Amino acid sequence: MMRVRRPRRSAPPDLAALRTRALAEALFRLRAPAEIVLTAALRRIARRNGAVFERLGPYRNSGFVIAPSDLPVAFRLTPSGADGRIAVVRPADPGPFAARICGPLLDLLDLFDGSLDADAAFFSRTLLVEGDTAAVVALHNALEAADLGLVDLLGLPVGRGAAEAALSRLARAARRHAAARG
Repeated sequence: MMRVRRPRRSAPPDLAALRTRALAEALFRLRAPAEIVLTAALRRIARRNGAVFERLGPYRNSGFVIAPSDLPVAFRLTPSGADGRIAVVRPADPGPFAARICGPLLDLLDLFDGSLDADAAFFSRTLLVEGDTAAVVALHNALEAADLGLVDLLGLPVGRGAAEAALSRLARAARRHAAARG
């Protein structure tokens, strides 16, 4: 009896992985507007409160990678005062950095605006830190001294009241949604 060889079927593509890769590529290709807005926000903070950047000491011109675990992109923060810059980077290839901080986006935003206890988040492994711990401590101290809100971090118009309230409501809704899913 003669056997007929059938061609092997390849495994079906992982649609979730394909969507994630497509989203990552789209976000990376459309990074310029985000970089402009975030860099402008960083420089506005430097103009209003330049002493905050002095608290970074030797890490003032270092790179810090902020890598949201729920986004397919990361952000490279180079404080440098009035010359500071925020770039959207690929998480796997962010370039050289003093420290990388990873965690859910909402937790990272809460960390930066001071509403999340950094020590508790680190020890509970909500946030992961890689690199120079002294750099992270310097960044934490600088952020604490800056007294920033979400409006400042996201580069929104300075009218804090309504924008801050809307962002807080949005963040709470996102947390409720995430808690319901997981």
